[in-house]
Amino acid sequence: MTGVQTCALPISVEDQPEVFLVSWQIMETNEGSRHFVGYNIHGEGRVSSSIQTFDKEHMLGQTRSGRVYKLKGPPGYNSDADYVWARWRDINGINSYSVVTEEVTK
Repeated sequence: MTGVQTCALPISVEDQPEVFLVSWQIMETNEGSRHFVGYNIHGEGRVSSSIQTFDKEHMLGQTRSGRVYKLKGPPGYNSDADYVWARWRDINGINSYSVVTEEVTK
């Protein structure tokens, strides 16, 4: 089928309670919410719901959905994650943001 796009529904928290991110960053929107943006080790760019708690000693955080994100390796850039972040911002009407990775992980 040409010209038809499908979009998979997000996997439920019950089915995927943890996500491991590499090449990750922490972004803050102009509305004040913070989000993990990175590459899920299962092969996809990912943007989390808003971060509720973050343990920088263990590099893990829980988001509004209840999912736990485990950050692996150093922060970094990933083109798939950047694409998903740009689409997420468009869908959610976010017109500005800041990278707060260093501030949050100090």
